[in-house]
Amino acid sequence: MKAFPDAPLLGLSFSLGANVLTRYVAEEGDRCLLRSACVLACPWDMKFNGDRLNAAILGRHLWSKGMGRNMQALIKQHKDILLSNPDSPTYKVTRRVLSMRNPALNELDNVFTAVIGGTSPPFPFEDAASYYTWASSHKCLDKIRIPFLTINASDDPVVKQVPEECSNGLVVLGLTQGGGHLGWFQSDDSFDVRWTTKPLLEWLRMSGDYLLGDHERMKSSLYVADDGFLRDAKNPRLGCKVLEVKENSLIDGNAGQQQVFRGQFL
Repeated sequence: MKAFPDAPLLGLSFSLGANVLTRYVAEEGDRCLLRSACVLACPWDMKFNGDRLNAAILGRHLWSKGMGRNMQALIKQHKDILLSNPDSPTYKVTRRVLSMRNPALNELDNVFTAVIGGTSPPFPFEDAASYYTWASSHKCLDKIRIPFLTINASDDPVVKQVPEECSNGLVVLGLTQGGGHLGWFQSDDSFDVRWTTKPLLEWLRMSGDYLLGDHERMKSSLYVADDGFLRDAKNPRLGCKVLEVKENSLIDGNAGQQQVFRGQFL
């Protein structure tokens, strides 16, 4: 942002992150600073798709338990911070998570995410099902006010139900015959290359280079505050800060790296 302060902001996200980006764009509406966005393999109706996933033997024992173990491992990596205050709700639910054996994602969300996954209100929720219903993005497409491309696969083992139509002319719903969950690999010798990269780049390039938007609304309002956090003047409660990142280093959210990236909500 320092080097190119007037560059258009474009959004791209995958899977659960796609659900978050969809909710963000919809909730911001006319205030959204992004010029355009793309989401892949969004879970949309998290309650319905979560129930379908756990109803299948393979879905529950491969996908749901796999995601649950990953989440539990992430919590273990940060247990010293999460257990630093014995009087906090975080301490209690973290102890419960650490004692769980091979939890499915919905079991872990029921104990942890639904309780301390965000600020109050709306957290805490009664259970994971209530949290999934609230967090779903399939009912907010009509609130999106920027060009928005979605791509899902009809054979996705995680996302069984996707929006089939949308009255919002800014939203393009793409459904491929195959692709699994974030698969979409090419059928030629480049078996490790996803063909979706090309249309995504075309969409983002079109949005960034040729699309005319509300430049005053999309004009960057980011600044570096005295505490070193990058903030948005239009919403100063939100901020982020990069810490001790070496040049050309890879930030792997599953590798347990510490003091790399910290978000803040005041």
